[in-house]
Amino acid sequence: MKLTVGIRVKDGELWAEECLASLSRFVDDICIVDDGSTDGTVSICRSFPKVTRLIRWQKSFFHEGIDRNVVLALMKDTDPDWLLFMDIDEVFEDAIFSQIGGMLDAEGIAGWGFQMLHFWKDKLHFRVDGTWGNETHHHIHPRLVRNTPDLYFPPQMIHGAHILGVHGTMALSPVLIKHYGYSFHEQVLEKYRMYKALDPDGDYEHLVDESGLQLVAYEVNP
Repeated sequence: MKLTVGIRVKDGELWAEECLASLSRFVDDICIVDDGSTDGTVSICRSFPKVTRLIRWQKSFFHEGIDRNVVLALMKDTDPDWLLFMDIDEVFEDAIFSQIGGMLDAEGIAGWGFQMLHFWKDKLHFRVDGTWGNETHHHIHPRLVRNTPDLYFPPQMIHGAHILGVHGTMALSPVLIKHYGYSFHEQVLEKYRMYKALDPDGDYEHLVDESGLQLVAYEVNP
């Protein structure tokens, strides 16, 4: 079974090395769309042999939906059996290495969803309060799907819409995705400012309001 992963990224050098090193252990191809990085992201990406498709572009506008459909086209060009969608600030638990083979071989499964751990201001503790806890315990992120003709991302400008066009049974993996995008304080503030500029009416106060903060220490899932 051939597995290709796709990533949309901008200025992800803080996480790129760990993310790509992990993915390189179990995927066949990595396809990346870089949306105008000004740091060392592109150089890091190019240092990994499994990054076989990399497009750099700098649009005059922000639109995740467009970017993700470009990533999807790059991925399909590698003729894979399965497609995996990740962000550069995300890393699977190491348990993925022993479980991915069985997941790809599972009969009657059209795709796999995952739950997430949102690490907060370090890489040792994740949030479980409010929306953060819902992401960990309830909300399922469909990330790994069979390569079929109907797949597409909706024209959603912000917040990384889920892949659509999956027909069949979706299963939930016990492997969690570790999201490190909030593990550096300055990046939290930067995301808050960016989201408020792009979506002034959106509610992003959870990024700066710690009044209900609840953290849990991460334990390795073998």
